[in-house]
Amino acid sequence: MPTDSGGATRRTENVRTRGRAARVVERVMGATLVELGRVGYAALRVDEVAARADVNKTTVYRRWPTKAQLVAAALEGQLQDRPPIDTGSVRGDLRASMLEVLELSPSAQGLVRVVLAERTEPEVESITRRLREQQRRARIEMVKRGIARGELPEGTDPGLLVDLVSAPLQRALIFEETLSRREVGRILDVILAGAAACATPRRRRGAKRS
Repeated sequence: MPTDSGGATRRTENVRTRGRAARVVERVMGATLVELGRVGYAALRVDEVAARADVNKTTVYRRWPTKAQLVAAALEGQLQDRPPIDTGSVRGDLRASMLEVLELSPSAQGLVRVVLAERTEPEVESITRRLREQQRRARIEMVKRGIARGELPEGTDPGLLVDLVSAPLQRALIFEETLSRREVGRILDVILAGAAACATPRRRRGAKRS
């Protein structure tokens, strides 16, 4: 009959196993990012990632069967694994979202540029499209919250507004341009003022079309 101490030992062993697994994942993700930044997607080899992470190649393939899945997991962890942004205002939300991208570490920004430069690779295109859509949806929700709070008119087009916000970020990353916090604020002021001025008002019920 198992003793209480035996059960406690098994529970402790499970915790240790989970801890080791988490450390392995962390090492593999870090090695993937380093290799991606060093050689790019096309030349990235799982063997090199495993060697850099000091794990067996089969350990990598067991969790991420393809190179595309491995790179997607590493990029998502680097770019997307952050708590949701909700500052209480649409301007604050969008500003925090922009700064989150602009204030990535230089190595992380370099990774973004590598991926953007290799979008002719079908697997990379799929990864970047998915990450971009995730971020776009999050920003659209920020705008929708702003409309619900009355910060923006009901006729505001959330998708259009978010695309205008994204354009200077993409330019800054691709061309390695500097975008200061002050410039981010000015960009948002112009975009939000334009959204407020140009939003299509709802037509009153029964009103005739011109």
